[in-house]
Amino acid sequence: MNNKEIANLIAQIARIRNVDITYVCEILKISLVAGLKRRFGPGTEADVTINPETGEIRVFLIKKVVDRVNNTGQEITLEEAQITNPSAQIGDVMRVEIPLDELGRIAIRKASDELVLKLREAERDRLFEEYSRKKGEIVTGTIQRIGEREIIVNLGLIEAVLLNRDQLKTDHYRQGLPIKAYVYKVEKTPIGPRVYLSRTHPEFLRKLLAREVPEIKEGVVEIKAIARTPGSRSKVAVASTDEKIDPIGACVGYRKSRIENVIKELSGEKIDIIQWSKDIQVFIARALGPAKVSEIIREGDTYIVIVPDEEFSIAIGKKGQNVWLASLLTNTKIEVLKESDYRNRQLMTRAGKFPIQQVGLEEELIAKLQGAGVKTAYDFLNLSVEEIARITQLSEETINTLRQQVRDKVWTN
Repeated sequence: MNNKEIANLIAQIARIRNVDITYVCEILKISLVAGLKRRFGPGTEADVTINPETGEIRVFLIKKVVDRVNNTGQEITLEEAQITNPSAQIGDVMRVEIPLDELGRIAIRKASDELVLKLREAERDRLFEEYSRKKGEIVTGTIQRIGEREIIVNLGLIEAVLLNRDQLKTDHYRQGLPIKAYVYKVEKTPIGPRVYLSRTHPEFLRKLLAREVPEIKEGVVEIKAIARTPGSRSKVAVASTDEKIDPIGACVGYRKSRIENVIKELSGEKIDIIQWSKDIQVFIARALGPAKVSEIIREGDTYIVIVPDEEFSIAIGKKGQNVWLASLLTNTKIEVLKESDYRNRQLMTRAGKFPIQQVGLEEELIAKLQGAGVKTAYDFLNLSVEEIARITQLSEETINTLRQQVRDKVWTN
């Protein structure tokens, strides 16, 4: 391989790998030195210079002057040494140039192959670092291939993966179409970095809103929490650091233009923008919107939310979605009760502490009930009409009147 061929090879590799020629020369030097160490032993010392313009390669071995040579890559006889340096003596160390032909075409080709491998490895490392920096950001690519378990997205220098669980069910994917997605994981693999994308991640929604709402980018409006049922509905809690700025209005935009752009990108996913509050009960009430809340009571680590009976289905939502999203958004346990059910719960709690003797029933009737194990108003109200009729021999109409009488007595005391 002559100098011109070497120069062309270096230039070609640099162009294909998109790296500087100087960098290619440095890697080639390392590969040639490694080849010499393999040939003459690990103790071999070598120095290589490469001119990238002419392709000239000069190889020098550091050799010790000895009487008898055991390793031609590390030692030189006194006679040979004195040809170059007449004053050379046994024990001296010399820098001896060896002809390129002595390396051989195979050695140079092997070094160039190693060079390509190292450049590939360096390129993989560079891509890994580049996309590791993009983790947590939105990227745009082109759908390259649609499989049963994943979609392959071309990002230019690399292919990324959009797994089934990270796809919106409402999306319509087609080969060749552009696609936006959120980078949530980057893995190092033997064949290069593997980038994982998502369109279902809550942070994808956060980043989309930040793109559309300048106040979020500027930090005037903060996104405090996000809860998503991807492709169906999301709730986003926002707050403003400037009392003059309406955080909900900023996110929605004039004639809903900002939020509509986000909804369009998410293939019609409904988005509720909610004003955050540090008062958790106020926050819960807002999170359950559009339902109206009558009262919120904390019981241990659960918040009991009482709503008008006609608002119950709205508060719960289809398949419990609204209350689930509200719970996720506020990071609390929420139980929704109708007003009528809550009043009945309060009544029964009181009834459990109310002796049957004090409910205002006739003594004979009380005796019969006590004989059947009824000790409190709760026990009486918890019995069915049929069970009370069997114990007391009273009619259904009379029993219903007595039950109402007991409720009134418990409620007013």
